[in-house]
Amino acid sequence: MLRTVRRQRIGLLSLAVHGLLAGSALLHAQEVDPSRAALTDAVRLEVTPLRGLTAPGRPIWLRFALINSSDQAIEIPVDDLSPAADSIGLPMSLVTGAPGKPCLHVGLEQDKLVAVAPAPSPSPRPGSLRLAPRGCVGAEVDLAAIGDVRHPGVYRVEWRPLATRSGPGVATFRIDTRKDVVIITDLGKVTFELMYEQAPRNVENFLDLARGGFYDGKTFHRIVPNFLVQGGDPKGDGKGLRPDGQTVPAEFHDYKVDFGTLAMARKPSEPDSASCQFFIALARLPDLDGQYSVIGRAKDDESLRTLLQIGGVPTDRRDRPLRPVNVRAVTLIEATESSALKSK
Repeated sequence: MLRTVRRQRIGLLSLAVHGLLAGSALLHAQEVDPSRAALTDAVRLEVTPLRGLTAPGRPIWLRFALINSSDQAIEIPVDDLSPAADSIGLPMSLVTGAPGKPCLHVGLEQDKLVAVAPAPSPSPRPGSLRLAPRGCVGAEVDLAAIGDVRHPGVYRVEWRPLATRSGPGVATFRIDTRKDVVIITDLGKVTFELMYEQAPRNVENFLDLARGGFYDGKTFHRIVPNFLVQGGDPKGDGKGLRPDGQTVPAEFHDYKVDFGTLAMARKPSEPDSASCQFFIALARLPDLDGQYSVIGRAKDDESLRTLLQIGGVPTDRRDRPLRPVNVRAVTLIEATESSALKSK
């Protein structure tokens, strides 16, 4: 059972607190016996970005979770129980630490991590949090409201509110300006604007592969006139995946699949099986609406002309082009404003 507790506004910090597995955590405003502060190795710390890619100046939501993986209740000392005295949630003193004892550190990957300064409490209330067997308690915090994460780059977060054998909770996220994608082929180039809001995970996956040069030298292995062209497969037979084998959860939305639409290919029976292959629609395809993770659309006439050229390449009975159509490179450029995408 999932119990969601109301959002709370704490100064500049927006905090969403979730009590997971009802009754999993109890807060006690009382003196904490130091002998009870020793924690078992069963406590696990997790930090998860709600989005791995964020534009500068936007909120950066991280989910912090304390998990008891044992069959015994665990008593955790807390420097300050406020402001969650009347609710189930992770106290902020376990997210950022207490003054003089920070437990949350963040920084660009190539730099030294810097402590996020805990906000002082006018009336701290020490106590304890009793984490039930197999229980967990968490919070969602906008890191941009409390940490120095203004500059583009890949950031690393370490969270260590407790000394546990499993080590700190660790996460990474990227801050980057919005990009358009240019697919350069033998027959011309196609420029796409991306749907960051509608399909953030799938857009992030595509950008990650493009930054690493994954798509360079691949082909369009499937061409169906007046239907679609498909590419990005490392095997060239429609069965290839990312080098790490990872797949991306589906992010279906209401954008219509039309001429120039860019979407992630997947197995017909597995919505969450998108990996690296993509397809581009060559016509309005209403039967595909809401069935695939659409991540972008061609944004100019040159792109549409190139797609018509690709779609006209002769193929065999299995829709394989009789001559290779190569993806020479996939490059990223700074995005330009477009109202057409937002209005759909």
